[in-house]
Amino acid sequence: MSDHKTESEIEIKTYDVDVAGHVNNIAYIRWLEDLRCKMFASCCPVDELLERHLYPVVTSTQIRYRSQLKLTDKLKGVIWVESISHGLMQLKVIFQRDGEIIATAGQNCVLMDLEKGRMEKEAIEIYL
Repeated sequence: MSDHKTESEIEIKTYDVDVAGHVNNIAYIRWLEDLRCKMFASCCPVDELLERHLYPVVTSTQIRYRSQLKLTDKLKGVIWVESISHGLMQLKVIFQRDGEIIATAGQNCVLMDLEKGRMEKEAIEIYL
């Protein structure tokens, strides 16, 4: 189910780095948000979802750190939809530096019906 695989170079900013010179964990969360938004823009743009009164919502995030990053490192992120089951999308992410996996992550997302205030199970299959 990796039809919607999205890759992006990630620039490490000075504000991503803590006093020890390592990338702070919160930067990974922001990068996940950026990657997910980029992926959604290519397969189901938010403006189209909003026209149908739908909105993507993250229900959980998991990150496993394997190696530290520093300010001058060149980083790439890859995100894809691993599976969809009962309206729950499982997204997978790999962060790489020169081909080395620095961290892996996963997010679970659903599409919420903004009028009904509940998850819309079938809608995601239309887009993915």
